[in-house]
Amino acid sequence: MGLIGNVLKVALSRPILLMVAKVYIPVLFPLTFLIALIATATDSALGFDGLLPDAARLPAAALSFIVGAALWLWTYEQLVTHGKGSPSPVAGRTLQLVTSGIYAYSRNPSVFGKLLGVLAVGFALNSVAFCCILVPALLAGSLIEKVWRQEPQLIEIFGEDYVRYRDRVPLFLPWGIIFPSRKFQE
Repeated sequence: MGLIGNVLKVALSRPILLMVAKVYIPVLFPLTFLIALIATATDSALGFDGLLPDAARLPAAALSFIVGAALWLWTYEQLVTHGKGSPSPVAGRTLQLVTSGIYAYSRNPSVFGKLLGVLAVGFALNSVAFCCILVPALLAGSLIEKVWRQEPQLIEIFGEDYVRYRDRVPLFLPWGIIFPSRKFQE
């Protein structure tokens, strides 16, 4: 089975569907709509006219969502296939540390997919506040949470292997794509 088949299999697997049901639907989707309401009110209060020309906003939103969903699912496929578990402790965590594939370039590549997915809402709304104020704030909060809460758990679970990986691979920006010497190699 090829990459697309693996991604689709993982996307429809019990751990991923469980995670979506427990986290994404009850928490993240309503939060996105709340942020959309705040963004449109902020745009109005600050007099922002829009981020994109009207003809470009829906195609930009569709492209952002499709690329984001594909990237998000690909990163989760890597965790399920190579990590032998689930990307979320809610649905059963990974059992093996994943340091290859997309994880050789970034410790949190799924954040890119989620970021593009959320930006799709901002593009569809054509909201400057959503795309340029609220999403960067959410990104910063997400990355802080990863360092503060998740990384100590990963060190506890995977020990020195994770510390070596963390010391070599960037938190978010995949510098190894631009600078191949930064790619993690076991």
